[in-house]
Amino acid sequence: MGVNVNSALEVFRLVYECVSREEEGRRVSTGFLVGDSAELREKFPDSAGIAIERENILEATRRIRSLFGIVDGFTSAFIVGKDGMLEDARLMPIIEGVPEEDTFASNELHGYCEALKKTPGYGLVALGSFRTAKLFFDGRLHSEIYFSGKIGEWACRPLNESLEKLDQAASVKGIDRRILYKIFSVAIIMSNHRKGGTIIVGDHEEVLSQSEAPRWRLDGTNILDLRGSRESHLFNLSTQEFALVVSRSGELKASSVRLMAKVPDRAKVELAATDGGRHRSAAEITASTDSVALVVSDDGPITAYVEGKRILRV
Repeated sequence: MGVNVNSALEVFRLVYECVSREEEGRRVSTGFLVGDSAELREKFPDSAGIAIERENILEATRRIRSLFGIVDGFTSAFIVGKDGMLEDARLMPIIEGVPEEDTFASNELHGYCEALKKTPGYGLVALGSFRTAKLFFDGRLHSEIYFSGKIGEWACRPLNESLEKLDQAASVKGIDRRILYKIFSVAIIMSNHRKGGTIIVGDHEEVLSQSEAPRWRLDGTNILDLRGSRESHLFNLSTQEFALVVSRSGELKASSVRLMAKVPDRAKVELAATDGGRHRSAAEITASTDSVALVVSDDGPITAYVEGKRILRV
């Protein structure tokens, strides 16, 4: 996009600082929009009401740091031109509707997707309370980094690879790709909140036949209908103990299901040395039934299994 490299790196450094440190005992957030400043201001027309002096980002870092948490990335963001000039702080636009499944965006950050469609710019958002940073580009969440407390390192989640793997799994198992996109979007939210869980999609009757009696039988609501604020219901079901079971067509069938897979002798289950019981039960159920499993670990990683094999870990 012709953005000055040093300026882009400075924005990234500011985002890293924001998610790495605490301000007055609390973690704060912020956001940046980098690119064609004229078009970005057109897409984000409302001022955040903060007087911003136009200057190079390399010289404005101290003042920007003082505004972390006020320009918070959720409601507002800084605008930085291609030449590295800090231009303004703008409110996020009011976006009608809710994000599509393939954007992988949460409702709160939907504005970045809609406003950056076909716009020569990108959004970089630091979510300090989640120790996560998100990159938005061309109408969707492109990638993110998060801090894994378990391994004590930052991890990158490239979503292009995830799209390809989910498409392959949907094709092989005859599942509407929107179903897997929706579940993966919820898995990202779970990961950001560091809430673990397991979601199984596919032949629900066979999955339930190889499980203990579920704690809750569900009424068959389709997960694609849980949009906007109602998506929190899917998050709640997915973070219960044991597994959430969803039909191939996206209907919620049972929650808090303890999986007891009967793995055929010919099947091979792929597990890493560090994988625990949650991953084992998910891998085994996909080896013994026609299903796809997504597992979210408490420290952030998302893993997908098909036919007992790990197809994705991000």
